Amino acid sequence: MSGARTVAHIRPEVLRWARESAGYSLRQAADKINIDKWYLETVEGGSELLSLREAERAADAYERPLAALFLPEPPDEEPQEVQFRRLPGTPSPPWGHEIQLTARKVTERQTAAREIYEALEESPPWPRVAESFTSAPRESLAARARQVLSVAREEQRSWTQDKYASLRGWRTAVEALGVLVMQQGPVSIDEMRGFASLEPSAVPAILVNSKDDPRARAFTLIHEFGHLILASRGEQTVGNRAERWCEEFAGRVLMPEAWLAEELAASEAATALGRIHDVARAFHVTPLAAAVRVARAELVSRDDAQAAISAIRARWSEEDENRQTGGDYYKNQVARFGPSYLGLIFTAVDTQAVTLPAASALLDGVKVKRFDSLRDQLEGRR
Repeated sequence: MSGARTVAHIRPEVLRWARESAGYSLRQAADKINIDKWYLETVEGGSELLSLREAERAADAYERPLAALFLPEPPDEEPQEVQFRRLPGTPSPPWGHEIQLTARKVTERQTAAREIYEALEESPPWPRVAESFTSAPRESLAARARQVLSVAREEQRSWTQDKYASLRGWRTAVEALGVLVMQQGPVSIDEMRGFASLEPSAVPAILVNSKDDPRARAFTLIHEFGHLILASRGEQTVGNRAERWCEEFAGRVLMPEAWLAEELAASEAATALGRIHDVARAFHVTPLAAAVRVARAELVSRDDAQAAISAIRARWSEEDENRQTGGDYYKNQVARFGPSYLGLIFTAVDTQAVTLPAASALLDGVKVKRFDSLRDQLEGRR
């Protein structure tokens, strides 16, 4: 009969799984699907069925293939091994739908990268690199990381051309080890500055919040790299102790103590705060990161260090932290997916390991006609 309603025979527990795995409340999901909350609650309770059109909207809202909603039961998905670096005092998990969906996308890209390596008959670099950390004494891991990352002191000092230079430099160094590095801003930095995704372990990934200061993103990148090292050693990667260790690790990698002392001594500033700002410029980190590192290394008095940290935090709180990613579309896409992931996709296209439409799908629908310009941006020709 014309106009008859086609129902979607979806199991209630599968529909509920799809919603909850996307991080949506009933109210949020109902608004996204454009149905009443009580109706969605009834459907998830098994008393009603969605129409096929409503099911299509639900699949779009939950960012799942429509076929996933017709599974006989919820899949046995492993919890995503993600560890967030948040600012002090921010809410703990469970995470909202923006972060849930972002984390899922990151894991999907890791899986795609692993499959491309297999199609190219290549071995991902990270498992071999990770072995170099497994037998090293814990107290030497920062020095070992600095050695493995192959960033010389003079190279770091040369990153003065723009405020993104240090972020690009450290990203290049980390990606050379087989780690995917992505930048995206699904939430404010008050909620999340970055996370490491540890599974699949052969191709780990790090995401940093693109709304953060570029120098702070570089610190987050190395902080999360610390989580990957802990995971490679079979050590605990979550909890306050792991967070404190990764914070200290990042400071030691970015500002090795001997160099830190030399830069501080070379400063001609009249105050501890001024000397700390000189150190921040020398290492291309934020003044707050420099102040905390100097304090922990006990290179200035406790009172001077605390006064500098308080002054820097007070000024920082007056600035706009919600730095949106703007500007060039292609630059943003390279930042979003990361050069390593994009390079793998284009290599797979060139070797016919994946088709152009498949590559577009792996890039979240970036149109094939944009590929040449995206390649140019990736390879520095734009």
